[in-house]
Amino acid sequence: MLGYFSPLDGYTLHITDLDPHSLSAGGGLEDVNLVKKYEISEEDYLKREDNFRAWKEAKKREDPSWSFAKEIKERQDAQRKKADPSFVPEPWKEVETSEESYKELAERIKVGDRCEVTLGGKRGEVRYVGKIPAIAAGWWVGVQYDEPVGKNDGSITSKLGRTSRFFECPPNYGGFLRPDKLLVGDYPERDIFDEEEEDE
Repeated sequence: MLGYFSPLDGYTLHITDLDPHSLSAGGGLEDVNLVKKYEISEEDYLKREDNFRAWKEAKKREDPSWSFAKEIKERQDAQRKKADPSFVPEPWKEVETSEESYKELAERIKVGDRCEVTLGGKRGEVRYVGKIPAIAAGWWVGVQYDEPVGKNDGSITSKLGRTSRFFECPPNYGGFLRPDKLLVGDYPERDIFDEEEEDE
């Protein structure tokens, strides 16, 4: 049905839901407090034999080096082995992050550099290069994106609830990445109108 209107890439669609019984009626998709949720007390949760914590503890008893990442890799390897019997999985290695992780890459990146995220192609400007203990050990790059595709405003809130500001930018324009997740160079801000003209 949408194809009838022949929308092109970059178009903005405005849709009005006229169904009074729809899930979105009365703000059901905007205000999560309106959505009825299943709730269980901590005590009742722990009584269940199939609770997540019990499963995780059982996995740790079987293999003290167990982790979610290791579990996922083993399952993926099993699927690949099933599809291709000649597949030989690499042994599991835990990725170690120390205070100096990614330092060599980070030293090549300067505040003010233009950059592009390798996965997704988001572009922006480097606003911070350094360590952020609130996230994890090692070196990080703070980016102000050209569009509101980020997760913060240049600040990070730790698990203890303390907020640390690393740079200023509008909400949802900031992000923090490892230095190996972006490229720096000649990545000018994209003009969506130029892209539309090229398509014609």
